[in-house]
Amino acid sequence: MDLSRILVGSLVVVWIAMESFVNVRSRLLRHNSPATINRRDRGSGALIVVGTYLLILFAYFLTVNHVGTMPGWVSYLGNLVMAMGIVVRYGAIMQLGRYFSPTVKTASDQVVIQSGWYRVIRHPAYAGIWLIAVGLGLGLDSWVGAVMLAIGLLGMLGYRIRVEEAALLDHLGADYAEYCRRTWRMFPWVW
Repeated sequence: MDLSRILVGSLVVVWIAMESFVNVRSRLLRHNSPATINRRDRGSGALIVVGTYLLILFAYFLTVNHVGTMPGWVSYLGNLVMAMGIVVRYGAIMQLGRYFSPTVKTASDQVVIQSGWYRVIRHPAYAGIWLIAVGLGLGLDSWVGAVMLAIGLLGMLGYRIRVEEAALLDHLGADYAEYCRRTWRMFPWVW
């Protein structure tokens, strides 16, 4: 087994551990909060979880069958992209604090977070998960898998963002609308 495969496996373990940690942390923080919670997910959380894992399994299948194999150095680039995604995602989640939730919810005392990553983009945690998935596709050494993960996850995140922004606009009103006017959704200068 080469070093790149060991790195990919290690990063996947870190990613899964971090997802588990932030989900448990989110429940504990929300449980201890006196704020009223409004759930408005519309199935977007389940779509992302199930869809992402199915895309990853398919990308792994492509790798095992040597579909879209790339030069060996690309997998190291994938590891770097995946590590950057982990930093972006969990940095953003920590910035949200008790307002982070794996499903779309608004709290009665919620405010617009505008510091750190959120100064420039509205959904850095989603940008991070996208980088993780694309990095994983590259780390698995399949350009077909990487493209499939990039496009498939972007579609799912696009739906989630529409659902979430509608809930936030409804709940936070003009403050969130103004914030939307001066920030990008996930990728500065692109979207």
